[in-house]
Amino acid sequence: MRHAETMEDVLRYIDEHISQGLTAEELARVSGYSFYHFCHLFAIDMGLSVGAYLRRRRLELAAGEILQGGSITEISTKSGFETPSGFSKAFRRHYGMAPTEYKSKKGEIDVMTSEIKYVEGFSAVGYCLAPPEGEFDVLDASAYWLGKDFSSVSRADYAKLTYPGYAEIGAWIHPDQVAGEFYYFFGPQVKEKSFIPDGMVLLDIPSAEYAVFLVPRGASVEEVGANVRKTWKYIFSEWFDQSEYQFDSAKIDFEYYLGKDAFIYVPVVKK
Repeated sequence: MRHAETMEDVLRYIDEHISQGLTAEELARVSGYSFYHFCHLFAIDMGLSVGAYLRRRRLELAAGEILQGGSITEISTKSGFETPSGFSKAFRRHYGMAPTEYKSKKGEIDVMTSEIKYVEGFSAVGYCLAPPEGEFDVLDASAYWLGKDFSSVSRADYAKLTYPGYAEIGAWIHPDQVAGEFYYFFGPQVKEKSFIPDGMVLLDIPSAEYAVFLVPRGASVEEVGANVRKTWKYIFSEWFDQSEYQFDSAKIDFEYYLGKDAFIYVPVVKK
């Protein structure tokens, strides 16, 4: 069986058994791969660990049941949470609102509709930010630049990279197919590659067709970050299911910050 078909079978198995105590070991047996090889391939394909994916999927399915009028207490238990308060905390962290608020709003998330457009490849120079310790969900860690220390590069050197009307790029990058290490890239789009300050790296983003989402503006930097996370989650929990496109995992998805506006670029191909 081809790798893509194997992973599709695993994802189908997860949805069919999501209310059970699924483990990475069980899913590795379903795939036919060794435990280590399965976890490594899963992280590459899905952009997050098995455990993080299971938590996200449980919350997504729980959200659907909430909209169907189910009891939040019963749904929390069915989703594998020990207490309703623990479920509510995880739900708020994922959706940016409590389950009761989500139910009253009928799941509405205030983001603008997408625009599909082809973008020529370009380059950026930026910082490499280490991920949080332990397992994490990249959707919860979007806008990861927020609150980080960028003093390792002087303002003068940073200014040399920029030009009038420049944009800054934020993206989780998975550079090492062997070690499987993630890092968050953040820095300006550049016109020249000749100058890369110490402590920064070059990132080449290939040409691709993108679904582009305008992130709602926020009254503070913190609110902008929250809106970025909310938009990412909307894209992967709702928009793809409703659209005629699927995620192009061979390309790079990224955040694009231009002046007061923030955009999310997601590479897509027709289903």
